[in-house]
Amino acid sequence: MKRSLLSITLCAGLMSAYAQTSLVKDMNPGNAGSFPFRMTAFGNKLVFAANDGTNGYELWARDTSGTNLAFNINPAAASSINYSANRGMAVLGKYVYFPAANGSSGTELYRWDGTNPPMLAAEIWAGTNGSGIDEVVSMNGKIYFDANDGSFGEELWVYDTTTNTASRITDIYTLGSSSIQNITAYRGKIVFAAFNNTSGTELWSYDPATNNTVMVSDIEIGASSSSPNNFKVADTTLYFTAYTNTNGRELYGYNGTTATRLTDVVSGFSNSISNTVSGAAMIGNIGGKIYFSGNEASTSGHLYKYDPSNGLTTLVYKVNPTGNSNITNILTVKNKIYFSADNGTVGNELWMYNGTGVPVMIADIYKGAISGSPSDITQMGKNVYFRAADSANGTELFMLMDSTLSIKNVSFTGNVTVYPNPATADAQMEISLESSQYLHVTLTDMAGRIIYNNAANYQAGKNNLILPVANKASGMYIYTVRDDNGQLLTSGRLSKQ
Repeated sequence: MKRSLLSITLCAGLMSAYAQTSLVKDMNPGNAGSFPFRMTAFGNKLVFAANDGTNGYELWARDTSGTNLAFNINPAAASSINYSANRGMAVLGKYVYFPAANGSSGTELYRWDGTNPPMLAAEIWAGTNGSGIDEVVSMNGKIYFDANDGSFGEELWVYDTTTNTASRITDIYTLGSSSIQNITAYRGKIVFAAFNNTSGTELWSYDPATNNTVMVSDIEIGASSSSPNNFKVADTTLYFTAYTNTNGRELYGYNGTTATRLTDVVSGFSNSISNTVSGAAMIGNIGGKIYFSGNEASTSGHLYKYDPSNGLTTLVYKVNPTGNSNITNILTVKNKIYFSADNGTVGNELWMYNGTGVPVMIADIYKGAISGSPSDITQMGKNVYFRAADSANGTELFMLMDSTLSIKNVSFTGNVTVYPNPATADAQMEISLESSQYLHVTLTDMAGRIIYNNAANYQAGKNNLILPVANKASGMYIYTVRDDNGQLLTSGRLSKQ
């Protein structure tokens, strides 16, 4: 009893260090729920899709003016944005890109500038069929996505923002659909899972520099699939889960050359990590350590740690000491991870772990033993947003303010200075980093045209580069710095005189 009371007291104390979670808005009044998804930070807006009960799933935005329906792209009652959990939008330049349907065209690639009506950027399969785009990722001034043009099945495509044209990159399974999944930007390449009839679903990569697409590794050798999932870039490694008949589903790491199995928590063919077909994040990182939702022989979803420095895997904590913890939806935020978990008493709720001590429950959204089921956890500035349910409002958008966060994306441990500003010739950009990081630096004019684009692994300390505006017209230019997943880290304006 003393231990239980102490745990409750510690949790209450730690929870009080944070602002209480709050409902952002009951977008579908009553307890039906609006089920928001594709939450994405876009400038000073949080953009997402939600269903208000009248218009279907449409484009919404939250900013200083409130949380409002931004545009009803499909004016009929039908949805313009198909519900797809754990998916985001892609931000590039002054646009955010996402899949939508307007009622006459099926689901295709759209873009929005945050003010004017969204525009159809690319129609891959003309007519009402739609190309079925689901995942969109930005890298080096281009948008990568999965699409079906009606002839080649689902393959990897690219949209070039300089020419406003889309083109198919791959035809991995020549007899049908390659079923592209988990599209991820990693060290200047696009890494993804894809299917063909000889290797099954395995890990592939596309290199824009050479225009080559190769299978990284046939992890489950032969036509059987390892089904790589749960991709997470941390430092210079791409972590993911994969399955083999010998070891079950385990944690793997890809260093740009080879993919290696890192764990075997449950020896033999049993899964050490549960698969999540929806793509819910099962991997996070704090202080150079990799945290994941791992299984034991009889219970699942506990917090485990993998240490790349020594290759050791250890159990960190069982949120549910006697049953399944069901940890999922892990989001790395600065020096901590947020996730959903079930302690066996209050259902699946929002938890946090900072790398020391034990995890704490941050919020019990749905009071009692019923789960609030937080998911699609997203950080924007000092706020952590997520989808969850309570008894009065159903599944809606919730917010937690974390006062320890900076306004810049917290995965960026550095500073950016641009000078002189205003500039009469070329400007200098100085990027100071606490640790090495792969970054994408882009300079665009106010029309969104790319003036300069550079992706590289920047080293700890000061990094200097030239923003070539000497021969450009006078006016305002926008510089952005993004991580390898296309997430905006910082941005600003450069005035050319």
